[in-house]
Amino acid sequence: MAKKTNADRQENAFQAMIWPVLVLVIICIVCSAALAALNKVTAPVIEENTRIRTLESYVAVLPEGTSADSLTELTVSEASLSAGVTGAVSAPDGSIAVQAAAAGYSGKAVNVYVAFDASGSIANLLVDASTQTAGIGSAVGEDSFTSGFAGFSASGHVSDGTPVDAVAGATYSSNAVYNAVNAAIDCYNNDLKGAA
Repeated sequence: MAKKTNADRQENAFQAMIWPVLVLVIICIVCSAALAALNKVTAPVIEENTRIRTLESYVAVLPEGTSADSLTELTVSEASLSAGVTGAVSAPDGSIAVQAAAAGYSGKAVNVYVAFDASGSIANLLVDASTQTAGIGSAVGEDSFTSGFAGFSASGHVSDGTPVDAVAGATYSSNAVYNAVNAAIDCYNNDLKGAA
């Protein structure tokens, strides 16, 4: 009878400890497979939506009448890519737009789209500050800040006070814009000037 009791105890231990672990492992494997399949299905859709949003942002900073279909993608150097530049395009009129990013508050990226006219001046600037603190850091995306960059020559770098002052209370976010714009200026001067 003692042997039967030990066998019962071993069976109870299996049911109490090992069986739930096995069930959890199987659930994890099934969920992982489902997530992998979902990722495979949604990845192309996400990539296409990102491409469309990027093209829309390029068109927003380039001269009126520019369409996404008329843009030509430009090649940027490894140095520009490592400095935060993520892409560049040219428009039929000779304008060039550069996308760049830099770390803002809490290390979250601030994306900028900088348009350069044929003379090498900043024609327009679009800042995506949606990753920054609402009402404070996000103010670097407002027209009151970005419009001050228009007309600034690509022969120099931007900084606090040149051409615009930082947004009060948003030093990290403002510096992120300055750094991203400077990366775009360097890319324009080193890789793209005369490419359009």
